[in-house]
Amino acid sequence: MLRKSTALLMCTLLLLAGCTSPGDVERWTPHGEPLESVKVLDFTLTSSEGNNWTYSEEAANTTLVIAFLFTNCLDICPIVTHNMKWVKSQLSPDELNKTTFLTITVDPWRDNASTLHDWKTGTNSEWIHLTSSSNDSESPSMAALQDVWINFGVGLTIEEYDANNADNDSNSSARHHPDDYTVNHETGTILVDRFGHQRVWWGDNDWVLDLVLDDVRYLNTL
Repeated sequence: MLRKSTALLMCTLLLLAGCTSPGDVERWTPHGEPLESVKVLDFTLTSSEGNNWTYSEEAANTTLVIAFLFTNCLDICPIVTHNMKWVKSQLSPDELNKTTFLTITVDPWRDNASTLHDWKTGTNSEWIHLTSSSNDSESPSMAALQDVWINFGVGLTIEEYDANNADNDSNSSARHHPDDYTVNHETGTILVDRFGHQRVWWGDNDWVLDLVLDDVRYLNTL
């Protein structure tokens, strides 16, 4: 009888503490589009303040809300940023301690640390913004950023313009002049659990604020 009571007490304490495992989230149906459990590979990029930012050191054991944007995007990117600000504003101090917000550029040729800093200030988006420390396509920092795009399945194409204003597609590893190209990217906001697995995808045009917040809050219970 004592053994059964002890086991029951332990189960109750685990539930109250919110102690769950990656297996629990496998049985969860999010409001956003569920993702295959792709592990986030560790990475180091440059922040808008010009400092190195490493995922395993800065965001380990937190829920990650990550958007891939660029500052020259004048339509959907400001909306996604506003949506992230709203979600962040709804979280309690305890929830904020469990959550990391990130913006990673898909246009490092324009978006150096200074440009990202201006964007961050102008949009009042008080979270980490990341880019490459160099716009040289052969640099280690650009390779690190491209690895992040691949890890998160960012579909990225570059439209370049020649002297006659004709456009043609190019891949994301080419060099660019700041005035002769535009970026098209296919991604959304991705939610990562504290175990480092990609779990939920919200398309840029598909946000339902309350439901995104609900998904974040569930992941924070893991």
